[in-house]
Amino acid sequence: MRVLIIAFHPRTMTPYSKLYEDTLKENHVEFDIVFWDRFSNGELEHVGNEYIIHKICTLGGSKWKKIMPMFFFRRYVKKILNNTSYDKLIILNTLPAVLLSDILMRKYKEKYIFDIRDYTYERYHFYKKRVDLLIENSFMTSISSRGFMRFLNKNNKIFLNHNISNIKSRDAFQIENLKQKNNINIGFLGVLRYEKENKNLIINLKGSLKYRLFYIGRKYPEVDFEQFCKSNGVRNCFFFGAFENDEKPLLYKKIDIINAIYGNSSLEVSCALPNKLYDCLIFKRPLIASKGTFLGEIVEKYHLGFCVDKLDNIEKMLDEYISQFDKDKFESYTSILLEEVILDQNKIVEKIKQFVM
Repeated sequence: MRVLIIAFHPRTMTPYSKLYEDTLKENHVEFDIVFWDRFSNGELEHVGNEYIIHKICTLGGSKWKKIMPMFFFRRYVKKILNNTSYDKLIILNTLPAVLLSDILMRKYKEKYIFDIRDYTYERYHFYKKRVDLLIENSFMTSISSRGFMRFLNKNNKIFLNHNISNIKSRDAFQIENLKQKNNINIGFLGVLRYEKENKNLIINLKGSLKYRLFYIGRKYPEVDFEQFCKSNGVRNCFFFGAFENDEKPLLYKKIDIINAIYGNSSLEVSCALPNKLYDCLIFKRPLIASKGTFLGEIVEKYHLGFCVDKLDNIEKMLDEYISQFDKDKFESYTSILLEEVILDQNKIVEKIKQFVM
């Protein structure tokens, strides 16, 4: 048995590959994995069991400019498939599955796992129809949020798959007593985007002596929060570059509250459960989410923080939340939800084991 895992981003942006890699290793299954370095051009790199495609394809910007890099990606994956015999495939994300859909449904029917991470172009009928066919022809399709069922058809092949890397760090983290802190650090870890929401947050906390904003991660091409802060005289906002997933425990030692304010203007953000939810559970940091999102529903149901709509009174909302913050209640609910997440993960691990039997 030999399996190929196909990712659509660099390893640093694909922490969810670890569950598949660890499960295959534990079951002594040979596998290779393809990553796409979308920030440099170069020859196909092959080190150990990793293939790295080097072709610039910006995360934002014109969709038309991405067409050629995506066909370049398809061509290299086909080359890898032709050069090595693989029994089964694991496809991480919707777009690579669509790009390779003819191969998947012709040569690997019911011999691939389809991992859906977000809402992409499902608003287009032909694309949505292709996604439905990919699910139907898969061995199993995993989704990272139950909110995705707002745009996916029901199918008994669909299972929930969370992203709970760094879980071993949970015991090393204590919940901060926010009421006793003079300064509160609000952290956004990830690709720096959601421009409208974060600019509003920055401006509405601009004059605060208590609240400081930290943005840690790779810059989104069209979004420059750092320049925005300089132009508006903002002094309580700090920026750090891209990070590795295993650096999160150290980074969260400096964060008191997680910023997961994405807005609710599209299914892309309203249906997703971002990594920040699991950071909240593992690193025991409360979370600010946007009202009208599936994440917001989870935050309110499990008392993991609070939700916002308009941000013009965000400082008052923060003050009120901190004044009522109950450490024991917060920790109890993080434990309850984490136990549910682990049960879901145990089910998905069993399905992956069945897949490689």
